[in-house]
Amino acid sequence: MKKAVMLCDKKNRVILAETMSIMKEIWRDMGYEVMELFISEEESPDKYMNKLVELKEDFLVTFAMAGFAWRGLMEQVRFNTLMAMQIHILIGELPQYDFFLQKEYGIHSFFFTDNEKIAKDWKERYSLVPFLKGIPTLYVSERLTEEEKRLNRENLKGVLQTVTAFIEKPSVL
Repeated sequence: MKKAVMLCDKKNRVILAETMSIMKEIWRDMGYEVMELFISEEESPDKYMNKLVELKEDFLVTFAMAGFAWRGLMEQVRFNTLMAMQIHILIGELPQYDFFLQKEYGIHSFFFTDNEKIAKDWKERYSLVPFLKGIPTLYVSERLTEEEKRLNRENLKGVLQTVTAFIEKPSVL
């Protein structure tokens, strides 16, 4: 069975729970086994990276750049060592985004942001990011309204459709 792993920082677990649940449902509808992995950036990254290598997932999805502080010996992004296709969802505007987006990423990394400024300036400002696309606002809250859930489902489904369409028919980035 195909696998998708969703990665979220433990400190964002409550506020992202409903959004991640929606994403999980979409993956399952597509025939994927889905696992949520809640991480703590204070713990050893090897604990999590070893788990990801063992899982041999087809897709890795991160929220709010969870795990991006993990670096290899030469300060390279640890996610670049994974074989999985990667979907990184930036929600809102967090101060660490600017630092992390200036790093070099593999062509298997797809970034999506609901922040217009990041989406507009990415080719000039973040030239080492291979793919970054703006999406409509993703709602995050401990309790989403039915309308917010519907909009998040629509927007997250669009993210997955964009990535799968690109994989099926690659184009110039």
